[in-house]
Amino acid sequence: MTTGLLVIASLLTTATAAAAAPPLPPPCINYVHHEPGGRVEVDLRLDPRTGTFTSLVVFWFINDPGAAPGFYNWSHVLNGRPLTPRLDIKDDNFHTTFRSQEGWFFGDTYKFQATHYSPVTRTTYISAVNECLITAR
Repeated sequence: MTTGLLVIASLLTTATAAAAAPPLPPPCINYVHHEPGGRVEVDLRLDPRTGTFTSLVVFWFINDPGAAPGFYNWSHVLNGRPLTPRLDIKDDNFHTTFRSQEGWFFGDTYKFQATHYSPVTRTTYISAVNECLITAR
């Protein structure tokens, strides 16, 4: 009888731990997150010379092209630590690239959040914290 109780207690503990584990975020390959004023796209790119994934690219498109000039504030987080990437602000979007040699690995979690104020439209656009898992699948 005691063995049966121990087995049940063990199964309940395992089930509780599994239920408490947070779900994995979606993969970063072809990841798209829509916001009211635009969208965030994250993707992994292959190096054509080696055929391996070497770049994590991030785009933030603002739906209104006339609102793109303005002031951007952003944060990139990899496994809970901030990243400081190279940054390109283009006419209709924010764009940046992280090379694998900058320290990301498969299984890492990437997060992006940004705000953009457009003096033309007098609007603040916000990209909520969104998250994806760096994985080849």
